[in-house]
Amino acid sequence: MTEIAVPRRPTATHLSTDDVRAAIEAEIAARWPDGAAGLDAIHRYALQAPGKLLRPLLLCHSALAFGASLHQVLPAAVGFECAHTGSLLHDDILDNDPLRRGRPAVHTRYGVEQAIVAGNALFFALFTHLAECGDRGISDDRIRQALAVQARAGLDVCRGAAHELTLAGDFDSGVPAYMSMARRKTAVMLAAACQIGGILAGAACQEQEKLTEFGEHLGLAFQIRDDLLPYDDAIGRSGKPGDSDLRNRRPTLPVLLALDRADESDQRALRHLLTTDTHTPGAQQQLRRLLRRSGALAEARQTADRHARAAGDALTSLPPGPHVEALKQLTR
Repeated sequence: MTEIAVPRRPTATHLSTDDVRAAIEAEIAARWPDGAAGLDAIHRYALQAPGKLLRPLLLCHSALAFGASLHQVLPAAVGFECAHTGSLLHDDILDNDPLRRGRPAVHTRYGVEQAIVAGNALFFALFTHLAECGDRGISDDRIRQALAVQARAGLDVCRGAAHELTLAGDFDSGVPAYMSMARRKTAVMLAAACQIGGILAGAACQEQEKLTEFGEHLGLAFQIRDDLLPYDDAIGRSGKPGDSDLRNRRPTLPVLLALDRADESDQRALRHLLTTDTHTPGAQQQLRRLLRRSGALAEARQTADRHARAAGDALTSLPPGPHVEALKQLTR
């Protein structure tokens, strides 16, 4: 793929989150233009309807907070979105979900085999994009450190995904097992995005540690809030089917809390629903009623809020500035 020349944007101090998001979207559009063919066409389809762009935003603001330019770190940010999107391609296959972000999932449109290959390629794109930062003024030593962090995080994410598969149908696994899985499956990658942003900018070790702490707590809050989406809307706001967790017999935090907090009668109803009636019409609505009555939805929201506050607290020792403030705003 030919190298894309990206013009320098305004100074880092004046870049808002909207500015950074627009730059990321423009970079993605330039790298996978309209008319792309083959694997690039599948990647364009997967990437052209971006979600929150949370991981690339975290990387950019973390780097900008310590003096890097957006031009220098933009390839790495796009690489993080590639890796995240690749994981979604595979998740949709594993979960047999036909939709993603309100459109046919990649495996629905292009077939399972193509989706697997496309997802694999997007994982490698992160490494190639990180290395590209060397052409934009980032030292080889910083890139080497960033690659090592990313490789470790990628392995952790795979371990988390494998752990999630083993938990399917195990509604006695408990909250600690869930939190361990969520940390690896989701939080580790957000923490890596923050740490790598700091590494590329030359942040000190203790500053990288605080960025990592921030990202980990934010990731846990994000995963728990994602678990709550099916109970806030009939269909999750991600465009993913709202009954996906129920169909896949996944012990999410609200479910585990309800099984621990509900009275004996509701516990029996929950277990019957989760193990027997997952495909029954109205099952999702019945599950929502049971979770709400047990107080599990409220407690899960409080747990997410605690991690969001802890994420904000981790930033208090960093040098104040607009990009540290932007990171804090992302906890909302």
